[in-house]
Parts: sequence; structure tokens; C-alpha cells
Amino acid sequence: MEALIAVLLANIGKFLNYLNINPRLQNKIMTVVSIFPTLYILRIVRGYFSNNNYIKGSIYLIIFIILTYFIIINFVYYFKNRKVKWDVTNFIEDIVPEDLTFDNPNNITTSQTSGLQGKKVPLVFNEESPFIIEQIIDELIQQGQIKKQDLEKNAYLIGKYELIPFYKIRNHALWIGSSYRDMKEVAKIKLSEDAGTLIPLGVFILGGTYQIDGITYKEPYTVQLRVKGEEDSLEGLTRSSRSKK
Repeated sequence: MEALIAVLLANIGKFLNYLNINPRLQNKIMTVVSIFPTLYILRIVRGYFSNNNYIKGSIYLIIFIILTYFIIINFVYYFKNRKVKWDVTNFIEDIVPEDLTFDNPNNITTSQTSGLQGKKVPLVFNEESPFIIEQIIDELIQQGQIKKQDLEKNAYLIGKYELIPFYKIRNHALWIGSSYRDMKEVAKIKLSEDAGTLIPLGVFILGGTYQIDGITYKEPYTVQLRVKGEEDSLEGLTRSSRSKK
């Protein structure tokens, strides 16, 4: 029965991808759907304890508690548009090195910006940043500004280091949007020098929906601002580089 539930959830995820719906709505649906197999695990726990099989019952009880924890976290994140302080993913993001998931950020070569290299600018995000970034990226996808990839052929739904087409640097802060008229501040720029003198190479997107072994997962979006270093070439600048106004 457990295997059947796993297969069912995987197929639901594939079906939602096939419908090509908003990723945030997709995660809301999966959060609600995941409640039912989690409750079934609680029934398994009761069965094992009723039969005095305390070892297996305890194992399934731990699994139930963990799944319930993540359901609550996802519900708060996707339905209430906020993160809780006891979200373990915050701790994981702090201790896992960035290059375990992505290429070395000090030397980027992308299909969108061939040959571009640059210096990563330290950004200080606020509590609302993840929701603003996700909303803007979803709007850009719907507008066709950012192209979606086939998850059957690519690991991520959007290309690695895809560019945010509309952004600006103002008052030591990074602003992004789905158009030049719809800009929102997402991070403070942590630099001792004047941020207005920076020559940006682009605002890159990291994270998002990805697939492993046919199962779809969602990693929170984040952005990375990169600027021209002393030895970096400006060759290959794209539309994003023109938005610093």
C-alpha cells in the first residue's frame, strides 16, 4: 500500500506538470494531497501498536511526525505566504555549501550569456524576499519572458542561471520585476563602495522546480547579482544589463 501511495503521488505531480499550471498553485495542491497518505500512516501506526509491534509502530510514528511537520511548513509557506522561524530548511541553507548544488559562482558560463564572468555581490534578503522572487518569476514564465524546459529532458524547469530581464540598482538595494513599471525591492546590497558605480552583468535565477527519478521537487527560488570585475569581459551582455537605470 505504501508503494502504491508513492506511485500515486508521483503520477499526480506529473499530471500537474502536464497541465502547465502555476508552480505555486501546484505546490498548494500537492500540500493538500499529501495530507491523505500521511493520515494513512497514522492508521498503520495504530495497527502496529494494537498488535504490540512497538518497534515498527515507533518507526512509522516518527515518519508520521516528520511528514506532518513538513505539511505544516508547506501550508504556512504556500497558503500564508510566510516562513516560520522553526523551518529546518533555513538551517540547511546556512550549512550546505552553495557549490554542492550549483557551479562555482566565481566563474559562471551560461548559455544565455556566453562567456560572461563576474563577481558575486553580497545581498541581504528580507522575510518577504522569497515570496516576491517567486511571484515575479511565475509572472515572467506566464508572460513568456522566461522559457520553461521539459523536465523529462532537463533537471530544472527553467535553465540554470536564467536571467531576470527587468531589474535596477537603487539606494544600495536590488529591485526586480516582471516589467519596468512593476519593480519591487528584494535585497539590500552589502558593499562598502558605492553601489551606483557597479557595472552589472545580470541578475541570475537559482533554484525552482526540478525532477529526480521521475519525481518532481520544488526548491525555493533565489537570485544572484553579478557585476563586472577588473578582468571580466563585457562581451555578451544581454537585455538584463540595460536595466540599470
